[in-house]
Amino acid sequence: MAEPFGIVAGAVGIAAAFSACVDCFDYVQQAPPFGRDFQTNVLTLDCARLRLTRWGEAVNVYGDPKLGRPAAPAGDVQPAKEILIHILELFSKTNELSKNYKRNATSDDNLSVYKLDDLDAAVLALHGKLKDRANRRQKTGGILKITNWAIYGKEEFKELVDGILVLIDNLEKLYPPPQHQERLLEEDLKIVDESEETVDDSLKSIAKAVLGGHRYTNVDIQGKAQTGDSFAQGWQGQMAGGSHTFDGVVVGPNAKAQLGNTFGQKGFWDD
Repeated sequence: MAEPFGIVAGAVGIAAAFSACVDCFDYVQQAPPFGRDFQTNVLTLDCARLRLTRWGEAVNVYGDPKLGRPAAPAGDVQPAKEILIHILELFSKTNELSKNYKRNATSDDNLSVYKLDDLDAAVLALHGKLKDRANRRQKTGGILKITNWAIYGKEEFKELVDGILVLIDNLEKLYPPPQHQERLLEEDLKIVDESEETVDDSLKSIAKAVLGGHRYTNVDIQGKAQTGDSFAQGWQGQMAGGSHTFDGVVVGPNAKAQLGNTFGQKGFWDD
């Protein structure tokens, strides 16, 4: 396994790997090509970090070496640490790409980056509240001795975020948090719901989607509906599947629904 930011997987515990992952979110900057997507991207990273720290608090990553599974053997948490190291590798890859971009840049290339002050005031306030909640869940930090780096390409940013969210999905599936994570999730969603009215509704929707993963609540299907995942038809890539929460889903007589997953199998609409 690679050694992202010089971290040797065998030399750190799961709590240290977790803290390093949380730290990384603060180091990522964005370049001018992102335009108005800058605000969306900031909140997306904020919510991904908060979701990761929610999992960490729910399984007591700093105080319980077995992550809430008292009967588990000693080495049972190794896959969790490997997932966290993979998250670090994703961040490290964007760091290396940033260095390469700057190394090969010409005098005509714009190497400036957005700063948090470039956010709309209401979005900046929401960012601060999301970050504060994540910081309170992180018991230790400052493990990484690195500087900020910028992402210059939209595809690079998308690859980073998609990869992080899939890996968080994997953590939640392999090491399901106790029931009180639902309470923590409601607290997180409340931060977004109570943000200033001037925060665009689309930004709020994206933030809540990242925070909650795949959640289906009070869905009444009377025909044929597909609302999550799928792909099929020559799909290629890597995917572990999203975490799903169902509450109040009703599928009527003669109705048909798919609310998540499929990927490479026969597609829902292929019948």
